[in-house]
Amino acid sequence: MSRRSWRCVGAVACALFLACARGGEQPPGADAGPDLGGGGRPDAGPPDAGPPDAGPPDAGPPDAGPTFGGPGPWPSGNVTYGQADGILAGDLGFDGIVGFSTDETQNQWVATHSALYLMRPGEKTFRRYDASDGLHLQSNPVQYCDDSFLGGDRSCPIFGAAGNPGISEITGGGPNEVFVGYYSPHNWDDPNDGTWGDPFRHMGKVDRVRLKSDGKLEVVRFDMVSGNTPMFWHNRWVFRLLYDHFIHKHELYVGTEHGIDKISPDKWFPPNPHWPYVDYLYWMSDHLHPRVCAHQWCTGNENLDTQMMGGWSGLAIDGNGDLWAGGKWSAGHIIYTPLAAELKPDGTPNSDGTTGWFQRGGKAYTHNFGEQWCGSAASVQMWNGSAWVVTPCSPGTNSPPVFPVPAPGDPADINAVTVTPDGKSWWSSPTYGIASFDGHQFTYFTPSQAGASGNVSDMVALPDGRLAIGTFGGGLTVWDPRTGAHATISAGAGLSDNTVNRLELDMMVKPPALHVSTVTGASAIRVLP
Repeated sequence: MSRRSWRCVGAVACALFLACARGGEQPPGADAGPDLGGGGRPDAGPPDAGPPDAGPPDAGPPDAGPTFGGPGPWPSGNVTYGQADGILAGDLGFDGIVGFSTDETQNQWVATHSALYLMRPGEKTFRRYDASDGLHLQSNPVQYCDDSFLGGDRSCPIFGAAGNPGISEITGGGPNEVFVGYYSPHNWDDPNDGTWGDPFRHMGKVDRVRLKSDGKLEVVRFDMVSGNTPMFWHNRWVFRLLYDHFIHKHELYVGTEHGIDKISPDKWFPPNPHWPYVDYLYWMSDHLHPRVCAHQWCTGNENLDTQMMGGWSGLAIDGNGDLWAGGKWSAGHIIYTPLAAELKPDGTPNSDGTTGWFQRGGKAYTHNFGEQWCGSAASVQMWNGSAWVVTPCSPGTNSPPVFPVPAPGDPADINAVTVTPDGKSWWSSPTYGIASFDGHQFTYFTPSQAGASGNVSDMVALPDGRLAIGTFGGGLTVWDPRTGAHATISAGAGLSDNTVNRLELDMMVKPPALHVSTVTGASAIRVLP
């Protein structure tokens, strides 16, 4: 099989079943090897007996556990944090704050590309952490050894750390815990890109950061790799992190340049250093990706379809604990499963016959939007049994990849998805605006119809059914789609500036806290207009 990759924001087009198929813009290259029947176990290298008998390491400092629903330790009014609160001007750079989140102890975490900041309850200023404190930024790589691989360059040592510009995303986790996502470099012209011959295969990824009782950090690096073989290293550049505090508790979702990983951080333990990939399956479920096909109606045959997926900036958990996901080209609804693999890491089958996160194929989704979309181009390539044939179709028929792109495989540029209490999913795109899905059809809105000024940068649903909409340059708009009423929060009146990078809603406290990351500051909004 072959693999091509996309260039615009860095995702790799890949097949639905882990081994990649044709997609994107680059020449095909070998990307799949034999699967020796492991059913989720690696297909090369020495066997492994499973986890160490000692079990998981200490989870961090003792904690009484979260108490959700109360007012929490932070001000009940609106607060904006910036340089006066300990965030260094030199860290803000061009993009500024890239993430603002709380964990289950109500520590406040703020991130720029170059540093992570912490303010604990009762404190007035942020404490700064960087590579010298254990974060795997550019100057603090982890050393790996891949000499047990059957293929690739088998480098030993080979290093893994953030690519420039550093931190891309954060989200708070369990007590005294935050997750830090990083950028990863790619050489899209390298036929080995995303394989075990890729010199950047260990770059990017995710740190699990836990605060110790002495104020120092315990940092564990999650070196994500395809679950059925160490040949594939597509998921490295973190676009979005999402942590489930309420339904499937302590599950972490990672939207990357290629697919979506589900990680169970509480299950992590130090893996066998010589062959860690079997042990990884206890905590890492890599990877899924709703897909469309490039100007084609997908056949379901990964050897025929030019599949397009990646850039997963939109993730949202619905009331059932299932996952809505939107990316650069495609979108869908993923059914939750607690399992990483079809087989347990010791090689024995799951007793109930269930399958893992990445082994379900089409059964993983209730919706995979856009597979047979006919856009304004009014034609699409269809497989006639022996060749692709450009075939006329009726414009606007079948389900689009959320937004009505001219043809399947054209970018939809989805950057957010959220779910309102009535069960509707809401989607945003800086190119196309806003869409809602009621389970049957899409309805579309321009930003101006929502009262927003500028292109949408992020969006979250509020408990009262309204939407908080961040924009590039227009501040924050709170919109009620039922009535059309809207209000704006802007620079000097709740925000540091009007360029919103990221939104996150903390529902662990009441009233909830809307965390707004902008270029020059981080705002906690608890009183909405």
